[in-house]
Amino acid sequence: MKRIFLALLFILLTLAGSPANAEIEALFSTEVNIHEALLKEIETLSETLDLALYEITSADLVQALVRAKARGVRIRVITDSKQARIKSSRVNVLIKRGISVKTLGGKEKGAMNHRFAILDGRRVITGSYDWSESSGRGDYESILIIRDNELADSYQKEFERLWREKRTIK
Repeated sequence: MKRIFLALLFILLTLAGSPANAEIEALFSTEVNIHEALLKEIETLSETLDLALYEITSADLVQALVRAKARGVRIRVITDSKQARIKSSRVNVLIKRGISVKTLGGKEKGAMNHRFAILDGRRVITGSYDWSESSGRGDYESILIIRDNELADSYQKEFERLWREKRTIK
């Protein structure tokens, strides 16, 4: 698992173009509480948060997003269309609180399996961790928190491409 993670880290550093300028933090669920780390990152937001997530069922993370929106942070979420319809999904809470949500996937495209966030256009969080109630409860999970403008721009371009082509849930 660590070998795969290190290969992913190498690829990300290569894509960033300037690894010497990137600030990278690798978090493993066996060493730290990733859920708490995500909550802290959300609390530091000041401008924008774009999320591409397979699922979002964590009540704590959703409430942190709602609080960030109340502080004036612009939040957009893309999630898997099938996962958005499951009973434990918190997508409807986000929508009711005025957060824009779109879905991806279905019969024509397969699952929307991304797990990344772009924070204030300058930081990227990516990894295996789902924003779900069950993630981190005994599972082996990891995330990277990367502070690199070029890498954030690459992820932002992918997010914008996905955002343009998908539908809004009403």
